[in-house]
Amino acid sequence: MNLPLSSFSRFRPDVKRLLIVSGLMAISFFGIQALLKVLYVLRLGHGPEYVGLFNASGALTWMIMSLPAGAVGDRIGLLRAMRLGGLLTVLGMVILPFTESVPLGWQTAWPILSQVVATSGWAFFGINLVPSLMSASTDANRNDVYALNAVLRGVGTLFGTVFGGVLPDIFAAVLGQSVEDPGPYRLGLWISVLLCLGAFVFLLRMRPVEQTESSAAEDVYGPFPAWPVGLLALHIFLINAGWATCQSFCNPYLDTDLHLSPAVIGLITGIGQAGAVFAPLLVPKLAGRWGNGWIMMTTGFASLLLLLPLGLSPHWSGAGFGRAGILAVTALWMPAMQIYQMESMEQHWRSLAYGLSSMAMGLSFGAVSIL
Repeated sequence: MNLPLSSFSRFRPDVKRLLIVSGLMAISFFGIQALLKVLYVLRLGHGPEYVGLFNASGALTWMIMSLPAGAVGDRIGLLRAMRLGGLLTVLGMVILPFTESVPLGWQTAWPILSQVVATSGWAFFGINLVPSLMSASTDANRNDVYALNAVLRGVGTLFGTVFGGVLPDIFAAVLGQSVEDPGPYRLGLWISVLLCLGAFVFLLRMRPVEQTESSAAEDVYGPFPAWPVGLLALHIFLINAGWATCQSFCNPYLDTDLHLSPAVIGLITGIGQAGAVFAPLLVPKLAGRWGNGWIMMTTGFASLLLLLPLGLSPHWSGAGFGRAGILAVTALWMPAMQIYQMESMEQHWRSLAYGLSSMAMGLSFGAVSIL
């Protein structure tokens, strides 16, 4: 089987830059920033209730901004929308380390402001990245491109999380402070800012990605395909519920009902995350044989089956298998869904369509969390 990584050298320059940007953003935003921002907020003296509000503000912002981000991408162009998103993401990440410097009356709301701005930026970047990859890739390498993007995001997140975990110890030694102080985490957050700035430089060096996809009538487009997009959004809402259920309740279930130790829960989750990192490598082979629609259907059915041992098995092995399996099949489903939607859309409507899909994911997660 030809792995997507082996095809990287044959990708056109804009595809390579997009993938590098995606990997750097994963290290910065999903890795270092995602880990350290919560620990930093806790070191500022906030409790679990505030952390819950802090995280919820990001999820709500993503859901609200998904549709506008797609609409703006269709309006001003994918690259401009991604640059706007990169700028907002950097700005939001810069805001957070200044929490201790703003007036005392602002310090409670300041991290929330950072979360809203950074997540808004990520919505503009992430949602317009998907159609950008479609425009910059070719029919021959498209499955490889999307699979490699998913792998780089997973590897980047994993590396950023591990790297971010050691930064507080390093900066605590440099500053002569304890890891219970906010200072080491504040400096660690600046590392994530620098990486995000590096990704932004790659964006500035890119040409408009819309120009890389040839079309005899790219300026002529039909009405928005509301019915197909709506059906796919319903599919996404239902399929994503399995992953959302695991994200919200699996760890508490393993802890409270099955009485597993944190180490065992971490091992199970780690196995699932490792599978999620490498599962997208199967997409090119499976899509070439059966198509991306087949991958979407089979992974959706697999998610349903994997929920059964979680709910029915009284033994930790069944629940662990379901937990790890859902993470892996969801990682396989995501790039297949993205390719399927992008190939079925006219170029003009791709950003808006994926914005609606992202909103459906957010609604699914919110609905499951509330229930």
